[in-house]
Amino acid sequence: MKRVTAFLIAFILFSGTVLGIHTLIDKKAHFDPHSFGSWISSYKFFATEEIKENMNENTILTLGSSEFRHGKKMASHPANLFKDNALNMMMVGAGYYQSLFHAVELSALSDGVKNKKVVLILSPQWFTKEGVLAPAYASRFSDETFVAMLQNKKLSQKTKDYMIQRSKALLSGDPQTKERVERYERVFLNKNPSFYDRQYVRFYRGFLAEKSKVGIAAAAAVKGVEPYNPKKRVQSKEPDWAAYNAIARKEGQKGSKDNPFYVANRVYRKNILPKLDKTKNSSRNASYAESPEYDDLRCFLNVCRETGIQPMLVLMPVNGYWYDHIGFPKTERNAYYKNIRKLAAEYGADLADFAKDEYTRYFFLDKVHLGWKGWLDINESIYHFATEAQTK
Repeated sequence: MKRVTAFLIAFILFSGTVLGIHTLIDKKAHFDPHSFGSWISSYKFFATEEIKENMNENTILTLGSSEFRHGKKMASHPANLFKDNALNMMMVGAGYYQSLFHAVELSALSDGVKNKKVVLILSPQWFTKEGVLAPAYASRFSDETFVAMLQNKKLSQKTKDYMIQRSKALLSGDPQTKERVERYERVFLNKNPSFYDRQYVRFYRGFLAEKSKVGIAAAAAVKGVEPYNPKKRVQSKEPDWAAYNAIARKEGQKGSKDNPFYVANRVYRKNILPKLDKTKNSSRNASYAESPEYDDLRCFLNVCRETGIQPMLVLMPVNGYWYDHIGFPKTERNAYYKNIRKLAAEYGADLADFAKDEYTRYFFLDKVHLGWKGWLDINESIYHFATEAQTK
């Protein structure tokens, strides 16, 4: 009897501790929308429920890749430009996050997108002949978002099948993850799941959910992500773009005054100048005209269409000064721009077209990432898209 009593007491204490930690973590999952939105971390990207909990009617979900990590000291970087604005940007993306990942991610988040709008910043470098590389996709794969995609009742079977088959193909080099994907497919799409399948998925998802909550709370604390403050005051007026343009030009002139590519001087000295002769005409045979990435982007646009979310594609240019140096043909660059315009028109997507800015000074920070002027102009297009009334 004493052993049973001791066991019950221990169980009650253990359960109370777990419940207390869970409750504490749940309370800490509500963050300042600007601080959390501009936080670039896989902990956040994989935490579907936490992202949805931290989006409101003033949030513009903005998907992209490594550009979010670059230029954070610039006044025009969205983390700085929108810091005190009513508009807050939920940034999702880092290196190797491409169209397929974002199609799955949007599928998982769609019911939390209150304004029914999303921005996808396209990097030309995604559209190589290979498209997203298998090891890169595997490293960015999220079980939680994948399962949420499968559970999205608004998606057609055709759209789900594309993401399933494409994911399994890219995960062929990661058999354990691929096996889980196949198990999720059986359980959530009624493809004869076994009892073991159902129990495995049930407990593994529970483990992932708790791991996500603990991980995001700990990582946010370490990175200084600010907690939610209902008393925080924000500006409801539109940013002074002319004033920011003057700042961007001044910062750009100072930061890139010593090189012919109009990129950051430190990048030029460290990464470009030492290899200048070797890189001359090194991409004469390169092309972005044909790529499996276009089908992945089409899938993303299908997700938008089926979930009732209006997309804006940001057509980033290439750095004309650098691409001329490496000999990347202008005809192939123009083919990429044409392909994106065609897809946007086909799906009725808004398009922020910056192809004309290949040679705009200070548009880039380095060979490919947005700089002082680039971030400013793209932020202005995002602001107008996010704040205008939905008409489509």
